Amino acid sequence: MFALGPLSFGAPLALAGLLTLPVLWLLLRATPPAPKRAVFPPLRLLLGAPDDAETPQHAPWWLILLRLLIAALIIIALARPVWTPPSVEEETRPALIVMDNGWAAAAAWPDMRQEAERLIDTAERDGRAVALVTTAPTGQAAPALRLGNPDEARRLLESAEPQAWPADRGATADRIADARSNDALGGELAITWLSDGVDSRDAVALSRILDGLGALTVIEPDGGRAPLGLAAPEAAADGLTISVRRAGRDFPRTVAVTALGNDGRAIARSDVTFAAGEGVATTDISLPLDLRNRIASLRLDGTASAASVRLLGDQWQRPRVGLITLESDEGQPLLSDLHYVRAALGPHAQLSNGDLDALLAEDVSILVMTDNARSDDQRIVDFINDGGVLIRFAGPRLAAHGDDLLPVVLREGGRLFGGSLNWDEPQRIAAFPDTSPFAGLPGDSTATIDRQVLAQPGSATPDRVWARLEDGTPLVTAERRARGWIVLFHVTASPDWSDLPLSGLFPRMLQRLTGLAQGGTATIPGNGAWVLDRALDAGGQLVAAPVTARPVPSATFDTTVVSPVAPPGLYRLGSAASALNIIGPDTRMDPLPRDLPGASFAGLDGPRARHFDAPLLAAALIMLILDVVIALGLAGRLPMRFGTASAAILLALVVLPMAPPAHAQDSSGRPVELSDEMMQAALTLRFGYVTTGDATIDNRSRAGLTGLSQEIFRRSAMEPEPPLAVNVNSDELIFFPMLYWPVTRDAGPLGEEASRRVSAYLAAGGLIVFDTQDADIAMLRAGAPHPGLVNVLDSIDVPALSQIPSDHVLTRTFYLLQEFPGRYTGSPVWVEANPDGASRDGTSGVIIGSHDWATAWARGESGGAAAPIEGGERQREMAIRFGVNIAMYALTGNYKADQVHVPDILERLGQ
Repeated sequence: MFALGPLSFGAPLALAGLLTLPVLWLLLRATPPAPKRAVFPPLRLLLGAPDDAETPQHAPWWLILLRLLIAALIIIALARPVWTPPSVEEETRPALIVMDNGWAAAAAWPDMRQEAERLIDTAERDGRAVALVTTAPTGQAAPALRLGNPDEARRLLESAEPQAWPADRGATADRIADARSNDALGGELAITWLSDGVDSRDAVALSRILDGLGALTVIEPDGGRAPLGLAAPEAAADGLTISVRRAGRDFPRTVAVTALGNDGRAIARSDVTFAAGEGVATTDISLPLDLRNRIASLRLDGTASAASVRLLGDQWQRPRVGLITLESDEGQPLLSDLHYVRAALGPHAQLSNGDLDALLAEDVSILVMTDNARSDDQRIVDFINDGGVLIRFAGPRLAAHGDDLLPVVLREGGRLFGGSLNWDEPQRIAAFPDTSPFAGLPGDSTATIDRQVLAQPGSATPDRVWARLEDGTPLVTAERRARGWIVLFHVTASPDWSDLPLSGLFPRMLQRLTGLAQGGTATIPGNGAWVLDRALDAGGQLVAAPVTARPVPSATFDTTVVSPVAPPGLYRLGSAASALNIIGPDTRMDPLPRDLPGASFAGLDGPRARHFDAPLLAAALIMLILDVVIALGLAGRLPMRFGTASAAILLALVVLPMAPPAHAQDSSGRPVELSDEMMQAALTLRFGYVTTGDATIDNRSRAGLTGLSQEIFRRSAMEPEPPLAVNVNSDELIFFPMLYWPVTRDAGPLGEEASRRVSAYLAAGGLIVFDTQDADIAMLRAGAPHPGLVNVLDSIDVPALSQIPSDHVLTRTFYLLQEFPGRYTGSPVWVEANPDGASRDGTSGVIIGSHDWATAWARGESGGAAAPIEGGERQREMAIRFGVNIAMYALTGNYKADQVHVPDILERLGQ
């Protein structure tokens, strides 16, 4: 390696070829160009004339210099020049690459993979050995760790993927130490740790091991790509409070959080803003109870990781529970049965007190009936038949006389224990049977029973008994009635008959019963463990459970840490559903400390060594082609048309850089300066998207139109180029056949210049797709128009609108469609009511909807979908088809409205 300051050469001996340039100069001068041959018929007139024609002795000096430059470029390229910034040291040691691939690395994984590829390519270029190791367990045996050729490291990198659980840096440190002791990592190494930027208890141990092997460089993502994590939300009086954590705290950051239902439809959305230096930020979402109970998950927009999604199980569902009261008991609350029910269910349900009329009017899903409020009203029977849950508690009145609203038949004699039937010792609760909703709940030795009502043995079948005492007598029985349930506690809800209401077991039993109000069943797996139903992958998508997953014992579920055997996701235990998430109550997201042993820190976008061999060879090839063209032209061997074209090209290459910028004229005749992007749009087919000032929305628009352009290229004869951002206040719009305009709620009226531009664009035949992107929460407007859309449309000349009719041209410009979904569906899509009255040959100049088409069209860097949509891949495909139809409509207008196409359309419809 030969260096001249920051410039070094991988093969310096090749520079000796520069010494041959003088010899090449002499050879080129000694070789004259080929003589020109010309046919001149009247040669006889020249026979006697003196011959004074001269043939040049050598090529023109400028052509010789061009050829010498080509030779010099090839020689320098073969010497493999490398420009190394002063902050980057040239490496000759073998490379060890350590990659964090836990959940925290998912957001920056494409950049981390690219950096690892660069490190492997650099080692291969320098002839150095490479070893690659990832830090997250996979549930399978890890490959052997050893120094090898770059191809082996490249294959390991191709198979590496981020995992949905934390990295295990301690286990990685042990692997590296074992490999060192086995001489698989011998000698001094150049170590690069591609970190996710999140601290862990074993980060220091890993850094200490790596420091003992050689120079350690830690590369971590910047603040914009640092991981984010959703903590458990907190219920508030009018909604919920959401907390978001982050590790990178150097810069302020704003991220949107969306509350999703089981069907994937967004229920609410709010922005969370971090100030510089803050690691935790919160936001409040106000929702009525009915909407809040529909929330199945929370998701951070713009980032993809298992921690950016928060699944909510039954613990978050707060059903409406009605407590039937026939008389006031507020004077002595500790003597009231309902006092203990309120204390047990208060954190998990929305409680209402009142008589039966008031509770049924509130549409409760569970009724709680104590002994002093018992009733045999027919409306309770109807409530149960319609899917309601009745939870009853025994007492002296029920012991004296039963009724029909019971799961079992009570004994006629001795229903109330006491007197001659009183136990010598209080009875304890036996282990819950495997078929009970209470299966898996830990027992409580403090819960003893003094009295109970007894069931007839023949009616207390095993499927109806959910809890027993140690002597085998039923404590809780239940029966399915039509679509609902009747559940009976054979003791009082107060401590009169037992200590159960005073124990910690009582609220947990009642919480399990609230799951019946969600339509659950009472079937419980035989092992009493939580079983993974659907897992979260590293990108935050719900997928099938991996083969490494194992059931989680219910006794340890609340303290379980996610891992390959217990992945994050939705777990079920009979009718109950519970979520296991990345961020727990004690999870910390602190940045990596800067005092790691022997570590120097860098960013993913830090200075890098630059190799110039490939660019130099490319430049030499272009100049060589130019030399051939010039030589053929000088020899007269190019046809006139090619020679003229070559000269024009050469002249353009010289003149165009000095030419003044191009100008056009607007509709008023004033010159308009066009940017390079607008010139490209004028020369190629491109779609445009209107910028809003919100980087998240603008990036989504660009990704959506890029994905749509790719699909149009793949499915049709059109070949659109990547889309361009458009500012309606300053850019010329006429070059775009279609504009996608996302309209935010705070969008203001257009200025005079912008209004004139948009109106002129529509009058000239342009098409604008207005998308408010809020079909998921449009219900919250209660029928009111979108405020931002009203401001925009009031600024331009838009005729009367109507919903797209079933026979509109948009339904058949390319695909036959009757629905127009995007990320969402179900809301109307509007076009001009009478396009025949416009000056655009019967086509509508606007399409207005709220389905967030850009998100449905968007594709990620890997080619996959950029975001989930509520209807799955089928809905995404229909959204893409609608996008293709829009593009065809923008380019062909009402072409498919011609009656000549009717036979073909009918044939496609099978008619």
